[in-house]
Parts: sequence; structure tokens; C-alpha cells
Amino acid sequence: MVQSALAQVRTVGDDSVDAGRGPGQTAWYRFASQFCQGKTVLDAGCGLCSGLDILKQAAQRAHGQDLDSRLKRDDVTIGGLENIPSKSFDVVVSMDVVEHVEDDKTFVQHLGRIAREKLFITTPNWSVTRCTWPYHLREYTTQEFEDLLSPVGKVNLFKGNGPGTLVYPVKNHDAYMTMNRFKNFPPTDLATRVFNKFLPRHARLHSHNAALVEIY
Repeated sequence: MVQSALAQVRTVGDDSVDAGRGPGQTAWYRFASQFCQGKTVLDAGCGLCSGLDILKQAAQRAHGQDLDSRLKRDDVTIGGLENIPSKSFDVVVSMDVVEHVEDDKTFVQHLGRIAREKLFITTPNWSVTRCTWPYHLREYTTQEFEDLLSPVGKVNLFKGNGPGTLVYPVKNHDAYMTMNRFKNFPPTDLATRVFNKFLPRHARLHSHNAALVEIY
């Protein structure tokens, strides 16, 4: 886990309601919808609900959760995850939220506690993005991301670009982890970046981590 040198804790209500909540992850929500067909779904950290509205098209029922009272809707619970009952949704999704949460381990434990079947979660890959956004408290290498999630279930890794318009399963787990390590080792960083550009897109190192976790 890599802490940001610039990190700031964003306080609920400290800026306009749409600050940091643009529709940047809508393609990730469309990708996640395939795991939500006919299921009950919680969108943890739902923000402005553009993603929640996408999930509703696939789910039997989709509900949101967030902390900012300005986001209140009939289908959004305002308050912490600890207030949501265990095993109350088939699937939990959380798009680019964990990097903003101070206690990330407890956050993930709650996501796994609430989900009956699956958790789908995304976050930037520090190996590429280097945690330069000042409101990210930390970012994760792919290995750190997998390690964070593995206590709650079987982790199936994906990789993609920031918006989620390109998404690929991580088919060769060991090779992808090795590429991440080489990218983060100064003597091999440049060679890895050059090598990455010549690979087909499905084999490249990508800027976003994603995972489908099958809950234990």
C-alpha cells in the first residue's frame, strides 16, 4: 500500500455536491452489471447515482449508500456501512471508493459482510498512476489490492483503463504481478514502460485494478 504525500481527507460537505463525483466510472458500472443480473445490489459510495441507475437496469433491486446527506434519495441510505445488515444484498459494488477511505481494511470487511454472493470493486493501480490525486489517501499495486480483498473471498482480478471502457481479465496472474514489480523497481522501470507499449492491449499493464470477489 502506498500512501500519497499529498493526501487530504475530504470532509463530507466541504465542497459542491458534485466535487469528485463525476460520471467517470459509468463504463465500469456497465461492466459490473453482468454480475448483477436478477440480483439485489448495493452500490457502496454511490455518489451522484449515475452508476446506481445503470445497475438498476440489470438488478432485481439496486440500492445506494453514501455519507453525504445531500445525496439522499428514496433508494439511497445515508450513513456508514456498519448500519447495513449482514448478508442483506446478493452483490455489493464499490467503484473507486476504497482509495478515499481511512480504514480500508474495515471498509472491505463491511463490503464482504454485507454481500451474500459477490463483491465487485475498482481502484487505481499505483504501479501506473502513482497516487498523484490529492484526495486519494493511498493507492495499491495489484498485489496489495489482491491481498486487501483475499480475507473476504476468492479474488478474480481484472485490469482496465480509468473510465472502464477497456477491461480485461488477468489471465496470467504471475506474469502480471511480475510486470507490476518490474514497473516499480527503478532499474527496470523504463524498460518495462517501453516493453508495455509494444504488447497487445489485453497483455499490457493497465491503470486500474478491479476484482470480482466470490464471498466465502
